[in-house]
Amino acid sequence: MRKKIKGLIMMAVLLICFSVPAAAATESFHFEQKTDSVQVGKTKELTVYNHGKKVDPKKVQWKSSNPKLAAISNGKVTAKSWGNVQISAVYGGKKISCKVYTYNQIIYTDFTGYKTTPIKTKKGRTVQLKPEKHGSTVFYKSSNTKIATVSSSGVVTPKTTGTVKITCISFGKNRYIASAKVVVGAELKSISTSSEIVMNKGEQKTLKVTVHPANAYVRTITYATSNSAVTVSKTGKITAKAPGLVKITVTADGGKKIKNTIQVYVQDKKAGTSNTPLNGNTGMILHRGLSLEAPENTLPAFSLAGQRGAEYVETDVRQLKDGTFVIFHDSNLLRMCGVDKKIENLTYQEVKKYPVIAGTNASAYKNNTIPTLEQYLQCCNKYSMTPVIEIKSNLNQNGVAKFNQIIKKSRKSPVVISFKEEPLIMLRQINRTVSIQWILRDQITSAALNECARYKFDISAQYGCTYRNIIAKAHSKNIKVALWLFTDSSIADCYKNWGADYLTCERMM
Repeated sequence: MRKKIKGLIMMAVLLICFSVPAAAATESFHFEQKTDSVQVGKTKELTVYNHGKKVDPKKVQWKSSNPKLAAISNGKVTAKSWGNVQISAVYGGKKISCKVYTYNQIIYTDFTGYKTTPIKTKKGRTVQLKPEKHGSTVFYKSSNTKIATVSSSGVVTPKTTGTVKITCISFGKNRYIASAKVVVGAELKSISTSSEIVMNKGEQKTLKVTVHPANAYVRTITYATSNSAVTVSKTGKITAKAPGLVKITVTADGGKKIKNTIQVYVQDKKAGTSNTPLNGNTGMILHRGLSLEAPENTLPAFSLAGQRGAEYVETDVRQLKDGTFVIFHDSNLLRMCGVDKKIENLTYQEVKKYPVIAGTNASAYKNNTIPTLEQYLQCCNKYSMTPVIEIKSNLNQNGVAKFNQIIKKSRKSPVVISFKEEPLIMLRQINRTVSIQWILRDQITSAALNECARYKFDISAQYGCTYRNIIAKAHSKNIKVALWLFTDSSIADCYKNWGADYLTCERMM
């Protein structure tokens, strides 16, 4: 009994070790390629392998399904006419076959709609590729299926960012080959361009657009101009035709559209073409003193401005709880003094406890206390600077009256400015000669000019929304135009050319 059981076990082991399924047996014996092709009039050797080793073709039985199209001898197939045949190979009792396409000539073709490559796309955006010329049997292949796959009908599906080559080979009377490089880009996040450009009439420049990320998919980049004074081509070349401010809109389409606007300032430097300010010269106003070298709105910043020859120096004034006027921009001390306190809720004695500790080179100026309006005016008098004072507080009549008395201490007639119209109106009622500017947050309108004419105000606005013709329109009503805030001297020069009366700048220009 034991011998019988042992014999059965040994037989089972042998069966496990040596029985090979039919499919596995066939796979161990295979053609190097499942399909192949041969040009008519030429011969090509087909290679077969058995268990990974090349088989001597003379030991294989070969057969062609149609010897009139393609004959086979010792593994060498000779194409006689175009079409396709099955070449079979028998070795060791195993039979395999390979389909061979025969063709007259090779013809290279393009994919319809994609004569130039690379073809750009992104994940989630498939691309349909169809060759312009093709046979009845078509094959597609991707060089890297991790980046993009291609279906049997030519639909390319992006998988991740990268570059891949898609090839289409088809057979009929001829062999047709189409290939294209496909770039799978990332999702477009943003674009960057110059924000401002200064040009002279007749000048040309080409806009540079940078996409982010750098490998982002962008279908198209288009350009549009707000005014024919500056034209723009399909490739982004701009031409300055006439003086003025023009906005160029750049639109990048990467599935979603992202836009950037470029301000183009055009001046005409030819003699006799510039406009003239109402008083003949453009006043250059230094913003909050020389704030690039000392903390803004402090006596060191004002003194440095005077030492450098500043003509006008701008500041901000607030009225404290005890009625004192001090020089400070923010409503809270936090940014400049490091304490979270509303400045207008404090007395001057309390304010003096909190020196300015922030701003340019703040550490170089110890005990740099917030100055009073009187101290600011004294500094302006010392250096013969014209004070430009912005009212930040909501002053009542008493506050305006007190402010008016203080500014009379200035040797040069000051310029008073504010976004708040009410204190300006009250000041005009008690002071008919002081220069007053009403500051707008948006562009200058006809209604705003009429309001200025009514109270004998001048007007102030951001330069980026102020057009050349608006300056001329204000001048026609005897209203001066002040513009802010300039950091680029070339743009400032352009507005001088257009006749702006005052320019507020971050640095000496």
